[in-house]
Amino acid sequence: MRTFAEQVTGLTRRRARRSEPLRTMLTSIGLALAGRAAARLAAKVGIRTSRNSLLRLVRAVPDPAVGSVRVLGADDFAIKREHHYGTVLIDCENHRVVDLVP
Repeated sequence: MRTFAEQVTGLTRRRARRSEPLRTMLTSIGLALAGRAAARLAAKVGIRTSRNSLLRLVRAVPDPAVGSVRVLGADDFAIKREHHYGTVLIDCENHRVVDLVP
């Protein structure tokens, strides 16, 4: 015995919760303020969202291309003293982070 089920287009497909213009606006707010301040501004505009949702949108933004670096600076830092260390590489001409090395 076989069961037949007809697929109705648009019925079983999950719809996005946010439209692209709304996602773009929330990403811009998140990039400008981040966290709680961004959530408060979005609430004033009339958009209910959490700070975690805004930070998730900010983390999803791709990093800009680095290109070629003429002057490279390096600095060591400790996240937790005597346990976790890292090195940050900086483009000294543009004052931008090139990479974080654990």
